[in-house]
Amino acid sequence: MVMPHNTLQRKLMIALIAALVGASAGSAVLATDEMVGQDADAWTTWQSAMDSASREDRETATRNFSQLLTMGLSDLRLALMADRTGSLGLENWAKEAGAPDPVKQLVEKITAGRRQKALAEDGWHFAAIGRFKYADANFKALDESNPDPVALLELARQNPNRHAILIKLISNTEVGPSAKRFLQLLDLGEEKLRMDASEIVANISKLAGPPRMSFNATSRLKASGEYAIPHLLQALQDSGRKELHAAIIQVLPQIGRDGLNPLCAALGMADNVTRHQIVSTVAQIGYRQALPYLAKLTADESASGELRAAAKQAMGTLGAGAADTAALFHELAENYYNNADSVRADPRKDTANVWYLRDGTLKLVVVPTAIFNDIMAMRCCEEALLTNSNLEGATALWLAANIRREAKLGLDVESDKPDELAAKDGTRPEGYPRSIYFARAAGPKYCHLVLARANKDRDAGVALGAVAALRETAGEPSLVGAEDIKQPLIETLAFPNRQVRVKAALAIGQALPRTLFAGADNVVPVLAEALSQANRQAALVVDGDKASGNKIQAVLAGMGYDCALGDTLNGAREAGRKANLTTFDLVILASDMSGPDVTAAIGDLRREFQTAATPILLLAKEGEATKASSAARLAAGVEVLLYDALGLGDPKKISEHVGNRIARASQALGMAPLSADQSLSLALQSARVLRLIAEGNLKVLDVSKATGALITAIRGNSEPLRVAAAHALALHRAADAQAAIAENALDPQRSPGERIASFNSLAESARTGGNLLGTSELVNRLIEFTTQEQDLVLRAAGSQALGALDLPSNKASEIIRGQYRG
Repeated sequence: MVMPHNTLQRKLMIALIAALVGASAGSAVLATDEMVGQDADAWTTWQSAMDSASREDRETATRNFSQLLTMGLSDLRLALMADRTGSLGLENWAKEAGAPDPVKQLVEKITAGRRQKALAEDGWHFAAIGRFKYADANFKALDESNPDPVALLELARQNPNRHAILIKLISNTEVGPSAKRFLQLLDLGEEKLRMDASEIVANISKLAGPPRMSFNATSRLKASGEYAIPHLLQALQDSGRKELHAAIIQVLPQIGRDGLNPLCAALGMADNVTRHQIVSTVAQIGYRQALPYLAKLTADESASGELRAAAKQAMGTLGAGAADTAALFHELAENYYNNADSVRADPRKDTANVWYLRDGTLKLVVVPTAIFNDIMAMRCCEEALLTNSNLEGATALWLAANIRREAKLGLDVESDKPDELAAKDGTRPEGYPRSIYFARAAGPKYCHLVLARANKDRDAGVALGAVAALRETAGEPSLVGAEDIKQPLIETLAFPNRQVRVKAALAIGQALPRTLFAGADNVVPVLAEALSQANRQAALVVDGDKASGNKIQAVLAGMGYDCALGDTLNGAREAGRKANLTTFDLVILASDMSGPDVTAAIGDLRREFQTAATPILLLAKEGEATKASSAARLAAGVEVLLYDALGLGDPKKISEHVGNRIARASQALGMAPLSADQSLSLALQSARVLRLIAEGNLKVLDVSKATGALITAIRGNSEPLRVAAAHALALHRAADAQAAIAENALDPQRSPGERIASFNSLAESARTGGNLLGTSELVNRLIEFTTQEQDLVLRAAGSQALGALDLPSNKASEIIRGQYRG
């Protein structure tokens, strides 16, 4: 009998988990019995209280139990402590009449903690016997009970294979999401444990203990990483703890790269002896990241000659030549900005630490991981500029990093208004100016340098910030020209993001350039693109399953997207070409796609210029959430959309959910998604700039290249855009332009205000370009309108347009003859 694949897979998983559980049971006696993250004072107080209770010294026991309640211990932590010593006597005491409140409260918390413990253990048990539905229910209930992550970590470690079981469960459709959440709680427990100051201080004290104790303490301090550095240095400076100094000197370099940031910051302290040890430590760790800080130390007049010599020697060990502090800081800033592996924060974590030396003490500021590298790049640029104020590259890099920092936080980089989102970055003081303030103040030269970097990196957020600053501060001489420094803005006209392209074209167009420059032919077509795509966006959708492809296409259509759907990447691109969709605002890739697979497709899309800065959503099919999540980490601006989310029922909820995923992907690329209103705003701005170009009678920019797009806009569904398009078309000396204005003015479905504006535009078109309608049917309709329209205001506007057309005398007489009543 052939077993169905899913049944076979289920049986294999049960067997694997059962084997892990069996191995765990056999080796349970080997599991460590040490507590995890337990405060020594709390444990001592608990033991003292239980000892007093066992001796019937209830007064002392009650006092100790009251003290325990003030320590803020979690329910699960208290339950684990109670299970170590037993608590039957305490529970019986709580049942007695007149039992002290602290005793009753403590037993209530222990009982709640044991419920959490039972939920976790029952979840593991049900997983082991293949009852995944029940395992899922227990894990979910545990999560909802808000357990203490560190105490939960201790519970998990009581059985060595519990962690492995959870990892195996992630791929299971029934219990996978809750198992993943359980693992996240354990990861949180690990993080809390490694940064626990009392735990770190206790482990430093244990360094002077017996070999086994010292070894374990060293391992834990290495796990604490950067969090251990301030405490280790403080102990190293304490003359009363000399018995620890040799061990601390051994431990410091073992912490490795994770300790470099606080160590480098600490090189600025006044204690030459400690600084000498830090110099030795960073040299042993062996990363060039320390070079600029060592170079700065070699020039520090407050440092002893011996210390400066040691710093210079350490630089040689790390492979540096001359101690050019500014150049080294600039190089490190570039590494941070470019997200080099050697300096970037752990991308698996949501936050990272920025270290400062304040009054001789190391302090950290927790920031979102996404902006860590930008903050550090800015700090390194500041150090470089303090040494060499004329370092143009460092100035431009600081501006770019600052713009990118804001963009990643979700701020509008084109705005100078305060935004509450700025508070996410605790390294900036309250009231800190927006990035555009610094970009404007720096001037066009530096904005061009920033834009050049954005073009190279295809970074939409940085590009938008730089273009906005240029648009507001630079005139034609600073914007365009043959000089290399002015080429970035022109190159931005071909940027892979529509919003950036249009903003660049608007900046150039409103400057009204009169001198010919390379790339001038691209300005008006980009403005025309904004007009033709007003209120609409385009999505490239790849899904080999016709049903799910149609489903996501229907959702996107409801959100205002025109879709190019294909079962392969090239098939979708071809569908786009046939539908005249040449640029895309969004890409959807099914996780089970082939030709190529989803991983290769992401790489292909990011290499192709048109989609290098386009948000990508991975549509995770059933059982493929993990695969999609792994693929999403391959590039910035890629997010996972669970296929199940398309079945939420309420179309509004579905659109909101998909929109949120698009927003997350867009933010990772440093921009906000282009909404329908924003798309319309760009179109309106483009129409107005095209009008300005026509008014200026510029020879450099050919507005006739936008005639077709303006005619399309005047036939669209937005009244403000129709009015703006008619106003711009009034200066186009083309018969089809004049006819489009006349058609809109004569359309009875338009509002009176719009029709009057269109009649005015028609009159202007006739005055500047003459009668391009000849004696067409449109002219006859206009004559009829001016003779029979009952609304006298509209009739007057129509007559003004009719007069400007300067009709032949026989046509003009029709108006007189038409009003004849005898």
